[in-house]
Amino acid sequence: MLRRITTLLAGASTAVLMVTGSAAASTGSAYYSADQAGYVATGAKFKFAGGTVRLPDASHYARELGRVGVSIQLWDTATVFELRLSTCTDTSCQPGGSPVSEMYQAAFREFSRSTGSLICSTTNGTCPGVPAAWTGNAARFAPGDRVSMGIFYDPGSGFTDISVNNLDYDNLSPSAGLVFSQARIGAEFGTTPWSQVTYHAPRSETWLLTFAQSARKAEIATYSGHGSCLTSWWVHHKVRTTSDGTSGTRTEAQPHNLHNYGCDFAVYLEP
Repeated sequence: MLRRITTLLAGASTAVLMVTGSAAASTGSAYYSADQAGYVATGAKFKFAGGTVRLPDASHYARELGRVGVSIQLWDTATVFELRLSTCTDTSCQPGGSPVSEMYQAAFREFSRSTGSLICSTTNGTCPGVPAAWTGNAARFAPGDRVSMGIFYDPGSGFTDISVNNLDYDNLSPSAGLVFSQARIGAEFGTTPWSQVTYHAPRSETWLLTFAQSARKAEIATYSGHGSCLTSWWVHHKVRTTSDGTSGTRTEAQPHNLHNYGCDFAVYLEP
């Protein structure tokens, strides 16, 4: 997947993907979400976001959560593009049930940012030209699988490529000229980027998953052609999960600090 994305970026006159120096890196204040825990980059126009993660066995977190997922997102003023792999932790998809070890379902979805409503999804065939693989077994991944995920958007033509390992979807064709001012990478616990999530706190801080690049490759690329991991001249922020998505309530999940040149981070459930 990263090789394909690198080719696309090169074809769009983008600079070679590389980790830029962190001396000018800027760390912003935390963002809060009812559904997400990870990192968000702001302060630039982003045409690619990606990450690599080994999928956890969600059944290990059945006491705390009903769902576990990972996602890559690009946020425009009006639109959110989301590539998500998610699964339930038990048969009810609610915390506290009997744990089950299920496959992760891959899905690309487009949302209205203003209303939160679903515009299209690969899982129900409402996105254009969805390949059969995206609704079949090829779009399912087992706990322990290492997956590389990415969303690429060419602002000049509107061409979009969404990839998970060797699974590609490039028939979306949104309008040219969209401006994605946020790139998000992290864990997901609900069914949409704004879901309210039922959470039972563990007794102590508990590791959930780690986004870790196997090599120092870009996780983010801008319209101007710069590629880097999360630590660069743009601003990166931690995204913390709270019950109502604001800073006024207890943190339920959050990332630890970036490491490995700003490429890697782990997400933990909080007591």
